[in-house]
Amino acid sequence: METNLRGERRFLYSNASDAAGRSLADVTVDLIFVTILGASAWQMGLLNTLGSVAFLVATIPIGYLVDRYRPLRILRFGLATKLVLAGCLLLLTYTGALSIGYGFLLVTLLGVCNVVAETAQVSAVPQLNTATGAARSSSMSRLIAKLTAADQSLAIIVPVLAGTGFVVFGASSLLTVCAVLATMALCFACFVRLPDKTGPQENQSPGNTEEIQDTHWLSGLRYLRTNRTLVAVTVAVMCSNFGLALGSSVEALFIVNYLGFGAQGFGIFAGLGGAGGLLGAALATRIAVRFSATQLTTATLLIQFFLASMVFLAAFAVPMVSMILLGAQAVLWGIAVIVFNVAVSAWVADITPEQLLGRVSSARRLFTFGSIPLGSLVGGAIGSVFGIPTALGLWPLAIAAGLIGYLVVRPRKALLSARRIRRP
Repeated sequence: METNLRGERRFLYSNASDAAGRSLADVTVDLIFVTILGASAWQMGLLNTLGSVAFLVATIPIGYLVDRYRPLRILRFGLATKLVLAGCLLLLTYTGALSIGYGFLLVTLLGVCNVVAETAQVSAVPQLNTATGAARSSSMSRLIAKLTAADQSLAIIVPVLAGTGFVVFGASSLLTVCAVLATMALCFACFVRLPDKTGPQENQSPGNTEEIQDTHWLSGLRYLRTNRTLVAVTVAVMCSNFGLALGSSVEALFIVNYLGFGAQGFGIFAGLGGAGGLLGAALATRIAVRFSATQLTTATLLIQFFLASMVFLAAFAVPMVSMILLGAQAVLWGIAVIVFNVAVSAWVADITPEQLLGRVSSARRLFTFGSIPLGSLVGGAIGSVFGIPTALGLWPLAIAAGLIGYLVVRPRKALLSARRIRRP
């Protein structure tokens, strides 16, 4: 058991290092494109699209490969490739040879590596667990909650370092930190060992025999299609991500240029989001214990709708009011999104057979993360043609569509089962 606990800790450290490096690289590249390369709204939308297009075209085959082979082997391969790409990005930036075309290429390849790493991490969770019965399910949900909280917290906290550090130290220094974090993630992953299994049927219930024997690469999509609860939460996350992609595609231009707050202002608002993220990560488990998963899903979607509307209103307010709206939105968004993601991720893990978790997670990512490149492309195009406020106005509408879809599709029996799902 102690060996397994050490493995879980190293796994968490690897995940945290990878998430921090990914978040820092994303914000740094955005600022490079806006402030150094002079990218337009259309090019920023295309950049975000290319960074997440792998979720649309590669997530299903990657999920199949991860389930077929040892997930840690695939994880190490993805992290090693990401380290090489981070080094190339650093070298091009340091020498001044980075162009928009090179940036597009590297961001696309990094996006593929992110899909590989994240899918392998999800698949490794049940395999790291040696508990049985109800304790196994509870332990797995707890580990997923920790991974989700760490990912979401770092995705909100790290940008404050990028915004301020970009002004103080420059892009090359931040990309050096990204390479160091990528190295740490790979090293920790190399020291993680899965516990020995006596056989593929160990600790499995007879009711899951069909799913265990189903090794088809599309089995995750098949299972997702037949489970209305999974469909409902997938619709909710898909529309939420689509709306966030709409806003994110023009967010840097909106804060830096449209409102005139500059790169440092961008970092300040990201820092406020980081504070909200820390608070959300600290409260997520306690909140999940007090409320059902379906209640949290509905409530956090409503909160996201109002917070996205605040960003849209900031485009028409005087600078002081805009600062207040964006500051409040950044703090509350960090809390709402982390609670939302922890609740949904733990709920999905609880109702999905462990042997299909990798493929089902990949099938869900086809829609939840596949909506990101589409949203980024649409947001960049609308921002260029109709103006940045128009793109921001579509953000809350997309979240509202997700809430309506979730309420319509979810089965009634899910309301009762979700109330029994509690995080430890």
